[in-house]
Amino acid sequence: MKKLLSFILVLSLIIGLTAVGFSDSHEDKEEVIEQKVMTVQSAGIERAPYIGPLEGEKMKGKVEDYVYYHFPAIKYETEHPGVDIKLKGEVYPYGDMLKSIMLAVTSQSTFDYVEMDDIWLGKIAASGYLSGEYSDQFEKWANDLGMYDVFKKGSSYKGTYYGLWRSTDTRAIWVWKDVLHEAGYTMEDIMTCEGLLEALPDITKTAKEDFGMAGGLEYPFNGKWVVDQWYGWLYQLGGKILKQNEDGDWVAGFNNEAGYRSLNYVKKLKEAGATMQRSWQWMLANFLDRNYAMTYEGSWDIAAIHSKYPDLSVQEIKEKIGVIPTTVFEGHDMRVLTGGWLWTIPKTAKHPDVAFEVLMEAFEDREAYAEMTAYQGEFPTTEWVWESPTYKKRMIGETLPKEWFDRFREGVSGGVWRPFFPEYPEIQKELWDATQKVVMGKATAEEALTTAEKKVNKLMED
Repeated sequence: MKKLLSFILVLSLIIGLTAVGFSDSHEDKEEVIEQKVMTVQSAGIERAPYIGPLEGEKMKGKVEDYVYYHFPAIKYETEHPGVDIKLKGEVYPYGDMLKSIMLAVTSQSTFDYVEMDDIWLGKIAASGYLSGEYSDQFEKWANDLGMYDVFKKGSSYKGTYYGLWRSTDTRAIWVWKDVLHEAGYTMEDIMTCEGLLEALPDITKTAKEDFGMAGGLEYPFNGKWVVDQWYGWLYQLGGKILKQNEDGDWVAGFNNEAGYRSLNYVKKLKEAGATMQRSWQWMLANFLDRNYAMTYEGSWDIAAIHSKYPDLSVQEIKEKIGVIPTTVFEGHDMRVLTGGWLWTIPKTAKHPDVAFEVLMEAFEDREAYAEMTAYQGEFPTTEWVWESPTYKKRMIGETLPKEWFDRFREGVSGGVWRPFFPEYPEIQKELWDATQKVVMGKATAEEALTTAEKKVNKLMED
């Protein structure tokens, strides 16, 4: 059974002695199995990694002022009194995480678990560092418990499941409702792509003249973020980043009407008054400082909003701030880019069977899984957990208004994922180059995406 102590989920794991390699003759002896965990800190909130709290963590690298990380010293216990499982953690800032994983790959470091951003799976799996031994079991779990298709794809690489996508988040547009209403609009008016575009000049004018703000909408205009934001529109309209052709080869899926329309929409936002923010920054800070009426950021900023207004109830926050996972073109369904984290087991793990048992115990207890996901302020990757009484109780009213909960759930269920082929960073760069050309008027969408298609297809051939 799993217990809840002081808001921290303590997972009580039932692991047979055969799984950890001890015979019955050792039942009266205290045996300790230490498992080494590589995990990442989170921005803006205190959270433990999904599989549970760690002992003896080591923080690697510099932690920015707004980043907090905390692991209570609570250990795993089993119902077998002679066996204790202790998780020893190494915690890395996000900016150092991929480099640290690659160092682990080249040095063949003996971690039992590696938590990673979903976009890195292809690169790490292609290196041969991850174990595919438990693929069938991971796939069965995903199918039996209703994991959304996008996260099944994101947990596997070339047909092999290397772990499970444990939780997710989505992109989001945050809105100051007082500015919106003063400009003469409601949240419903700006839910569509067309509605936001029509309202943006008025919102921008009101934000500047009546509220002394810098602008109406801040849009992230750099290589990583700008393309992330228009992927949702691309998929809504029937395009893809990559698609398989009739021969089963992966090729560009964006040089079409869906690509042209979605990319041109970014240009139209700029023409309607959106501020294209070239230098990356945590834009929610600009929003919370009321420099902009609206901003593109992510669902993970819910925690920062609560921190900004610790004395306000969820309902009172809702009265001030509105959220849209992404605008939707009229006549189409919401598709929004989802991110998130996977738990994987390296081939170098000293106790891989124990690691697998720990992950399965963690994922198979729905209410415990739901409790930890809600504690971390994240979204589940399965309908099974969204429907959990524990998750609904903890999220609706305590963390999110029901209106936000329902919108984010819709976004997650139709989520879009970035291909995690090792070539993806180069693909992203080509799409960023195309976006710059179109938004700055240097090329049409047709010209820019035709050039990008040729380069992307060559990348996938090599």
